[in-house]
Amino acid sequence: MTLRDLESALPALSEFRSAAPRGIDWGLIESELGLRLPSDFVELSEHYSLLVLGEFLSVHIPDPGKEQEFLSVAREFLSDLDSLREADMSHGYAPHPAEAGLFPWADSCEGDTWFWKTGGPGSDPAAWSIVVSGHNDDWVEVRETLTGYLAGLVRGVIPPDALPPDFPGPSPTVEG
Repeated sequence: MTLRDLESALPALSEFRSAAPRGIDWGLIESELGLRLPSDFVELSEHYSLLVLGEFLSVHIPDPGKEQEFLSVAREFLSDLDSLREADMSHGYAPHPAEAGLFPWADSCEGDTWFWKTGGPGSDPAAWSIVVSGHNDDWVEVRETLTGYLAGLVRGVIPPDALPPDFPGPSPTVEG
C-alpha cells in the first residue's frame, strides 16, 4: 500500500498534508540505525509532521533538524524491548539490530507499541512485517506495510488484534 491509499481511507488526513517535502535527513537517520526505513514511512514523514489515529495511536515521525530526537525516542523503545527480552517476556522478539529485530514506529496512549520486524542486512523494507505489542502482553504479527496496516485498520479489513476491540472505530479522528 501507499500513502495515497492511507489518505483514501482517512480523507481528513489530507487537509494536514504538506505540499513540499519537509526535508528530513534520512541519510543521518539510516546511517545511525544501520538500516533503510520503509518507503511508505519515509513518504508519510515527508508530508506529515504528525499522525495520531483515533486519539490513540501515534506514529513516530521525525522532524527536520531534530532527527537525533527521533533516534533518541527509538533507542528508548529498543531499550525497553531489550529489557523485556532479557526477562524472557518479549515472546522471542529481539530489538534491532538483531537479525529480524524489531524497530518501533508507533505507540499508544495505553502503552501499546508497533514495530517493524526487520529482515536483516540488505532486506527489502517493503517486505517487513508489522508486530503489535499490546499492553496486555498480546503480541501479533501482520504481514503488511505501515500504510497498508493503518488503512486496513480504518477500513475494518485488519482486525485490531492486541488492541481495544473498538479501535479505530467507524469514523476515527485523525490529527496530522
